[in-house]
Amino acid sequence: MCAGAAFPAGAQNLKQQVVGTWTLTSGSEKLANGKTIVPWASGNLMLDPTGHVAFFLMGKDRPKTVANPRVPIGPVLAYYGTYTVDESTSTLIYNVESSTSPAFDGAVRKQKVVLSGDKLTTTGSPVKTSDGEIIPINEWKRAK
Repeated sequence: MCAGAAFPAGAQNLKQQVVGTWTLTSGSEKLANGKTIVPWASGNLMLDPTGHVAFFLMGKDRPKTVANPRVPIGPVLAYYGTYTVDESTSTLIYNVESSTSPAFDGAVRKQKVVLSGDKLTTTGSPVKTSDGEIIPINEWKRAK
């Protein structure tokens, strides 16, 4: 299939559309029992045009301390690596190089994407936690 058949003239493919910096507007985690854990974090997602990703979420309402900056306080999840886009399934595929969670080091993370203007919704592949398996669902807006 030629690119013109999939996208009208002048239209961007999904990878071109997701490139940029995104700010978390809403995040939740869906548990296997159907319960949803509501937003606990703020953060950013950065996708550059050469295929590099940086993702970080920091817990809201963390206590202000003078702790060692190398030892973060409160909930935090961050990782970096590379990414590709599966246009046929609207999926971002992250190849995590390193993460604040050692379980993610070297992992492949997949997120289904729904894009509408400056709003991006990502639904991640299941993650095993101490609370059981969760599915992260995040809503982002394009940073300006």
